Amino acid sequence: MNETPPNRSVASRIGSFLWGIVKFIVFGLGIILLLLLIGSYAAFRHLQTQQIKPLPGKFALELNLTQPVPDTPVPPPWLRFGGAARPTLLQTIQAIDRAGHDDHVTGIDIELGSACCSLTTAEELHNAIARYRTETGKPVIARAMSLDGAAGLGAYIVATAASRIELSAAGDFGVTGLALLTPFGAGTLDKLGIAAQFEHIGKYKTYPQMFTRSQPSKANLHMLNSMVGSLYKSALAPIAARLHETPDQIKALIDQAPFSAEQAKQDHLIDAVLPVDFRIDHFKGNTAGVTRFDQDAPRVAADATRIALIIAHGDIEAPSASGNADSIDPRHLADELSDAIDDAKVKAIVLRLDTPGGTVTGSALIGAEVARAAAVHKPLIVSMGALDASGGYWVSSHGAVLVADPATITGSIGVLGGKLSFGGLLDKIGLTVTGASRGANALFDSPVNKWTPAQLANLQTSLNLDYQQFVDWVAAGRHMTPAQVDAIGQGREWTGTQAKQRGLVDQLGGYHTAFEAVRAALKLPVHAPLDITDGNARPGLHALLREALQKASPLGMADLPPQLQALMAVADLHRLSMLPVEIH
Repeated sequence: MNETPPNRSVASRIGSFLWGIVKFIVFGLGIILLLLLIGSYAAFRHLQTQQIKPLPGKFALELNLTQPVPDTPVPPPWLRFGGAARPTLLQTIQAIDRAGHDDHVTGIDIELGSACCSLTTAEELHNAIARYRTETGKPVIARAMSLDGAAGLGAYIVATAASRIELSAAGDFGVTGLALLTPFGAGTLDKLGIAAQFEHIGKYKTYPQMFTRSQPSKANLHMLNSMVGSLYKSALAPIAARLHETPDQIKALIDQAPFSAEQAKQDHLIDAVLPVDFRIDHFKGNTAGVTRFDQDAPRVAADATRIALIIAHGDIEAPSASGNADSIDPRHLADELSDAIDDAKVKAIVLRLDTPGGTVTGSALIGAEVARAAAVHKPLIVSMGALDASGGYWVSSHGAVLVADPATITGSIGVLGGKLSFGGLLDKIGLTVTGASRGANALFDSPVNKWTPAQLANLQTSLNLDYQQFVDWVAAGRHMTPAQVDAIGQGREWTGTQAKQRGLVDQLGGYHTAFEAVRAALKLPVHAPLDITDGNARPGLHALLREALQKASPLGMADLPPQLQALMAVADLHRLSMLPVEIH
């Protein structure tokens, strides 16, 4: 028997309407208050920056490299809740290069920490410091409390460009080599009742093996050994050059590490041991950091050629994704590229990419704009960061010039698809998920149900098509035949050095080399001034508010109980189930 709900009185309706207005006003006032607070903070920080002391007549440029150097766009001032943003890699390189032409700069003082640098960052900074010393002959002092483990290798590569390396007696020289490690969790997933189903194209497309195997395949081991050999060779080169030894001699020396600071000095790995109580962050004379030095930078020359620099990092999402600050939104990046292409004042574009890949659709959307730049004859130079692989390489392949660091990981021309199904895990904990559906494949993306053999066959067909499109796209961009691309494709990752040998990149280097490539493409003089403008569009109000709230009140996994941390970590692995075809 059905009952008809009683009609609401007029007074009740008016009350509900008024209550809705009250809620709307309160919410609006809350947003306005938040904006006022953030604006006030930004104004306070701005006023602080206005009270800047003038630079001394003579000073050393001080580089604080105790923490990782960001290679990302500079955030808006009102999002820097922790104070001034750390100088980016580009800002640091530009400061070093400008110091080489500034008579007020007497040298460079560097404070190093083991966590400062990836291999690619270390090589870019090393090259910038080496240019400074070659051009000026002025001293560069590098200091560290300690150089620990594989992470310390990057810091030491930076230090080898200095004229003097100093290490605290409290620390040690713990640079012991280089390792690439990959987890293989098939056994763990099996115990948890989580089914991993993946298909891939290319014998080297080994990303799924961390879910489907307990040991790497022969192809995977071969690729890892090849890459680590190439990376280690690149890393040893500046050390060997500084010590006037062969790479094999340096390899034999490092095989005996770790050393005490005193032993490292005897082996000429460092130049001086500092007392235990010495403050390594205190340098003699006047110093100025990168941020302060930049504030006195001269204006860009009136005749400088304008180029747009667009920086993108993170996984490439699907075009329909909601957006993540740590990922690449393909529509957003495509719009940034489109704006730079259509801007007549912008004569060239440098696209800095640091991405392991992502969705086929997202990569294709961005790649189409890169190809459009070539079609309208606007030079687009790709500068690869630590990673520019798979979907990232799809995007890059139609660039006018591809520049990779020797330690960049690139290539990985291949596709994969798969998902993790949690039905077995839910059974173990007594949770049942059921419902109704229509369509034979309505549950294709279900996080509970495993794929049927027919569904796996459909996935494989889709992957075959995507791989052929990937190969054809790269072949067109790199002026190769599909057979040539397939031979160096098959999902295989290459270091920048290896990629150049195989025609996947054009030049080895970083930002400096990319800007040289811009001048060459535009037929400008070698030292012609460039007006490097920020091509990264500022995020909208909604995205800024979301990021501001996250920074103001972070809810990190560290705040959760260990059990929930583990469950969230597994859930994060499951992200592939919503994007069945990826090119990681």
